[in-house]
Amino acid sequence: MSTRFILVRHGETQSSFERRFAGSTDVPLTDHGREQAALVARRLRPVRIDVMYSSPLGRCLETAAAITGTTGRKPTVAEDIRECSFGDWENLKLADVLSKWPDGMRSWLADESVSPPNGESWQELGVRVERWFDEAAKRYDGRTVLAVTHGGPIIWLGRHLTAAPREAMGVFMIDTASISVIQIADGRRRILTWNDVSHMRDPLLESPAVAAADYSRASQ
Repeated sequence: MSTRFILVRHGETQSSFERRFAGSTDVPLTDHGREQAALVARRLRPVRIDVMYSSPLGRCLETAAAITGTTGRKPTVAEDIRECSFGDWENLKLADVLSKWPDGMRSWLADESVSPPNGESWQELGVRVERWFDEAAKRYDGRTVLAVTHGGPIIWLGRHLTAAPREAMGVFMIDTASISVIQIADGRRRILTWNDVSHMRDPLLESPAVAAADYSRASQ
């Protein structure tokens, strides 16, 4: 028997569209984000889901509610899979942070143990995300776990499972309302699907199902 983790990033928010640091900030989905949530929910309708988790932040709970509407599975809130807190950088764009904290930004990019002022480091995020993953893997051995979370936790798990170096954090792209699947079987962990957004496209027309969809709108 195998254990599956289906990891869904929340739908688009204004902050993700504008590429702002919005880790602990509780921002809602945009209209487009709600359409994305409906599409990912429709994609997951026939999938067996034994348990669902959600980050406590509203953008994830909104996305999870859409999935509940099609699957009937209600989420358990898990603090460990919330997004990284960016402290004083919250709601700012990269250019703003570079302008005010150039040395701090360089240190943060170079060392995962460095945190933004009054924020959380990637290393600290990694500890809690890995803790949640390991505990859920033991508790739900042989079952399917769905988690509605954020880009940071999903990217960290991808990097952790592949033992990739720190620089890989910028390589493991995760779009809004994307699906990634991790399987545990025979003691081995495998990434089966990464950043799947095929549910955003109309299979008959082979064109975006949601007008003006832009799948590169991801930010932390």
